Amino acid sequence: MTLFKNIALIGGLLLMVLTAYGQQGKTYKEKSDPEATKILKNLKQIYGKFDGLSIDYELELEYGEDKEIQKGNIYQKGEKYRIDNNGNIIINDGEKVLMYIRKQNELQVNDIVPDEEQPFTPAKILNIDENDKEFIYVITGEDSKGYKIEFKPLDRNSEIMKIRIRVNKAQTEIRSVKIFSDDGSRMTFIVKSIKNVKETSGSFKFDKSQYPGIREIDLRD
Repeated sequence: MTLFKNIALIGGLLLMVLTAYGQQGKTYKEKSDPEATKILKNLKQIYGKFDGLSIDYELELEYGEDKEIQKGNIYQKGEKYRIDNNGNIIINDGEKVLMYIRKQNELQVNDIVPDEEQPFTPAKILNIDENDKEFIYVITGEDSKGYKIEFKPLDRNSEIMKIRIRVNKAQTEIRSVKIFSDDGSRMTFIVKSIKNVKETSGSFKFDKSQYPGIREIDLRD
């Protein structure tokens, strides 16, 4: 997977875990663990009250014996989101997607891909109750620190083998999200903080004046 695909994927999945609970999806609920559903419902009730969700994280990327650690922030409100990962930025402002590649000092402008073609967008993830054929999930462990819940995709061709999340004992905080990919790579999102942050005028804007010499490429149709 590319850097931006990694960032967008794991960021979207983290948002899914924080907000997912199938209210209408009979297939989803029947195949999933009712106790896990209760935990996810509780998380959604807590984070659903936020004006905007700001998550500081540490990202561990493992490829065989190689390991890389990155840090960043995700800010999400409704269908809009901003991801800043080690200076690489993705912004969905509701009309287009901006991707800033720090190494090239390049800004790419893209159309928003329809949800059905991009299954892990925040917009679709926040309505996972309408997409109840994506995953099944069960509690796979419990100790003094909390719970482990594993998500498995129903699509056998998915690049994701499984997702493992850890929730604290009080069922009020998510601690980490780990993704196991079919290429053997592992990505672990360690949540450092989750805050209720209101949107500002610059939340979903990219200030090109802060990047002298930036190259902009419009890739929209």
